[in-house]
Order: sequence, then C-alpha cells, then structure tokens
Amino acid sequence: MPHVVEVGNDADLLPSLSLALEDESATEIVLHPGTYVEHVVVAPRSAPLLIRSASGDPADVVISFGLRQGDRDRTGMPFVQACATLTIAADDVTLRGITVENTFDKRIDPGLPDQQALALRTLGDRILVDGCRLLGQQDTVLLDAPSFAAVRRVHLRDCLITGDVDFVYGRATALIEGGEIRSVGPGYVAAPSTAIENERGFLFWGVRLTSEGLEAGSVHLGRPWHPGGKPDAIGQAIFARCELGEHISPDPWTEMGGFAWEDARLAEFENTGPGAHGAGPQLDAAPDPAAWLAVPEPAGEPRVIVISDSTASPYPPERAPRAGWAEHLSEVTGLETINRAISGASTRSFIDEGWWDLALADLRAGDILAIGFGHNDPKPDHRFADPFTAHPANLRRFIVAARSRGATPVLLTPVERRSFEGGRLRPSHGGYPQAVRTLAREEGVALIDLARSSAARWQELGEDATRELFMWVEPGAYPYYPDGERDDTHFSHTGARVVAELVADGLRGLGLLA
Repeated sequence: MPHVVEVGNDADLLPSLSLALEDESATEIVLHPGTYVEHVVVAPRSAPLLIRSASGDPADVVISFGLRQGDRDRTGMPFVQACATLTIAADDVTLRGITVENTFDKRIDPGLPDQQALALRTLGDRILVDGCRLLGQQDTVLLDAPSFAAVRRVHLRDCLITGDVDFVYGRATALIEGGEIRSVGPGYVAAPSTAIENERGFLFWGVRLTSEGLEAGSVHLGRPWHPGGKPDAIGQAIFARCELGEHISPDPWTEMGGFAWEDARLAEFENTGPGAHGAGPQLDAAPDPAAWLAVPEPAGEPRVIVISDSTASPYPPERAPRAGWAEHLSEVTGLETINRAISGASTRSFIDEGWWDLALADLRAGDILAIGFGHNDPKPDHRFADPFTAHPANLRRFIVAARSRGATPVLLTPVERRSFEGGRLRPSHGGYPQAVRTLAREEGVALIDLARSSAARWQELGEDATRELFMWVEPGAYPYYPDGERDDTHFSHTGARVVAELVADGLRGLGLLA
C-alpha cells in the first residue's frame, strides 16, 4: 500500500527530508514550500520512492547545503564526493519538482585548493530526476556508480543544471534530456569517466546550453575524466540535437590530466545554435534516447562464454589426452559454449593481448560470462597481476562488460592443482581465491567457488586416483608425449569433464541452469 509522508513548516508535518527518510515504509515524500537546510542521503531501500514538491514548482522547495570537498568531516578527514547536498544511493528513486543546491561560492576565496561542491550525487540504479533545478558551480552533478563493476542508469529530464567546471560528471549511464544547462563561468560542461567496457555513458539529448553573459567560446562541451589516472576510464559524452549558445568553444573538447580527448568517446550529432561549430567528431546516425537506459533483451537462448586460462582452454586432437574443462561444458550443461580461454593467460595478458576484445565481440544479452583466472596472475613476468589491486581491477572490467550488455557475470575461483602433502590436498593459489570471493561479495556477483569444490573432490578421490584426472601419461602411450608427462595442473579429458561437472553444479546452484 502507498505510504505518503509529508514534510513542511507546520507543527503537524515532519520538519526535514532526513527525518522523513527514516521511515523506510514511505513510498512517497511530499515537500511543502520552504528551504530545507540539510545534508541528505537517500540510503538503499526495499521499495521505490518518490520525493516531490507539493506544488510541482521547483522554486517552491529548496534543499540547500554548502559543503565543499576540502571541508573536514566530524572525524577530521576531508569530504570528497560525500559533500553533496543530496546523495541518492537507493535504486528506483524519482525526484520531481525540487531544487537542490550547493551554496558554497568559490569566488569568495579563489585561493582554496579544493573548490568542488556537489549539489546532487547519484549512486543508485533507475533514478529519475524530473523537472528539478540542480544549482552549483564546480562539480554540481555527479552521476556515479558504487564501483567500476557497477552499471547505474540515471535519467535527468527537463532540469536546469548550473555550474562552471565539470559540472555534469561521473561513470553512470545517463540520459540528460531536455531542459537547460547553464554555464555560470568559463570551463567545461561534462567530464565523463565511463568504464571502457560500458557502451553507454552520457547522452545529452535536446538540451539548451546557455550562459550567464559569458564570453563567446569560453566553455568547452567536455573533457575525459580518468579518476586517479585510471587508464580504462574511457569517458563517453554525446551531445545530440542540442541548442548550443555562443559561449561554447569552437574546440568543443579538451584534454584532462594528461589524457587526450581524442582517446575518449566524445561526439556530437545535429546540434544547432551559434555554438554548434561542427569542429569535433560528428556521429553518422542519431543515438536512440528511448533505448539509452534500457536493459538489453536476451538475443536468444543463453550461452556460456568462458574466459580463462589453460585449465579451460581447447586443445587440438594431437595434444590428447590433454583437455580444458570448457571443452566439456556443453555436454554437461546442454548450453552452447563459446570457449575463449587462452593457455597461459592471466587477467592482465588476456586484456593486453587482445583476447578480451574477441570474447567481448561474442557477448550478447542473456549470455553467461564465466570468468576463471588465477593460475598465471602470480607469474613474475608481463602477466603479473597482484591479488590486492590489479587482479580484482581486471575482473571488474569483465563484470561491467557483462552487466552493461545484459549478460550475467559469474566469477570462478581458480581450480585447484593436484597438490598433496602427506595424503592431504593443500591449496596452491595463495591469496587469489579469497580475492575473488571478496570481490564477488562486494560487487554482488554470482560465484562458483571452484577452488573449494575441486579441492574437496580431489581429497575425496585421493592422491593416487586423481592421477588419471591430470596429465599423468606413461612414456609411449601418446605420440605427442613420447617421454610421458607428470603434470599436476592440466587435465586429461576425464579430469576436464569432472571439472566441467563441478562448474555445471555451480551454475545449477545459482539458478542459471535447470
């Protein structure tokens, strides 16, 4: 049942939005005319929420605060993005007919080192900001995501956004449709930091770009933001069928932090007005605003795309009996499998050597992306990716690619080697399996703990019986191995099928396989 909570300057009403948000059963919060000076966070909730002004006029209801990024919080640490007047961390939130402002004025003390002062920050998914005013100067609106593995979709419709430097920025997939973007000083409108695997960043559609009496050519459309120098943040911003005032520069895009704008995804389409110089990249066809925020529909029966290393990769017949577990996955799951695993690959080399691009070209909505690395990431060469930073960062790239395309990412901890000591199976992958488990928990990604399930199976079978699952080959038994083989990492066809069955059991347990 709908539950409406009212806020206003009356004894019968709650006095602040923050108090209203404490009622987790509220489905609608109505703000009566007034200025509400408060620092607000809409925390994750179990149901959709509408926050609206009673009159529908954003000038009547103002949520106001004045923090900047350099201010200190109660622990003595500086605010960063948490300085936003209003942060929406919940999914399925609509903000309608409200003004959100950050009143910090950097013109009072131009010497301050940190002048970013956010009005609105979004972290949730499926957020609609409708008919609102978002007022600030530098970094006014941050359309964010909790991590680079997350896909968040935001729709700003018929809003007024004011600012000067990078005042619409972030890594979310966002449609900024209609309304007005008003520059209040020289600078840059957009600073996208879209993950390279996310095909949709910012689309500005039918927006009027105006200024408060600025000189002609003093504002750039945008520049690419690489947070912390992150190289795979390849921002996307498209201005399509917008009306550009004369304040827009003939050079609409510029570099940022040493990263060239030409390497980002910045373009225009059929813009008009005195600022539409046509000097930058122009799209050949119009982007579809109706589809920009949509989750792609499955393109057919689900398939499994496997990206991994030599434990899963295919081998030619002459290498028999050696096999990768992904070679047997179709027969144990009944699903079409595209095996993109590469022998010797780590997460790093899989990306650097172009194998990821090939796998990405296969991936479509409805597919399962099975991600299993860890055998080669510890290698002290070009493949090295430590379990603390680089390994999970690379895995996040695979995850965001799947999510943005409507596929399902599944993380696999690395399958265990045949490593017995005194009759007991010992772990052989150091911190990598736990790094994957931690990442799966943090990102809400499906996990098949193949390290644990394979270790349990090898222990159950015992040290002697497991030899037939691995590449223990007697001399002369196979032409490719005239001197025999003693390999406790790679599988025979028998072992590869056992691992494939463990993966199938994992998919079944996740509800991804009947």
